[in-house]
Amino acid sequence: GEARGEPFDGKVAVAEVIRERMRRRYASDGTAAGTVLRAYQFSCFNTDDPNRLHMAKLNDSDPIVQECTKAWLESLNSKLTNGAVLYLNRAAVFRVPNWAKPENWLCKIGHHDFYAD
Repeated sequence: GEARGEPFDGKVAVAEVIRERMRRRYASDGTAAGTVLRAYQFSCFNTDDPNRLHMAKLNDSDPIVQECTKAWLESLNSKLTNGAVLYLNRAAVFRVPNWAKPENWLCKIGHHDFYAD
């Protein structure tokens, strides 16, 4: 959901953040579901996200789901984000969070900037 409009590398990068959060238990219980469903961590799962209901109807035959699955598997061995645990699409926010400091910035991939904590 977070990377649905991203190029493939952007999808891999978001998957890397999820995996890094799982590994470090950073806003995570160590599982993929417990990481992405944690309140207000991944906006596509927030109750006010208009795409949430659309995403709930997707299945494995959808080409975007297939590409995201491929990106998830690719993220097992990729190193695009330098261990980022935070990311931000500046065009999609009303205000920049206080953690999005220049000294924490690691890289930009697609529409997202990636950050250390």
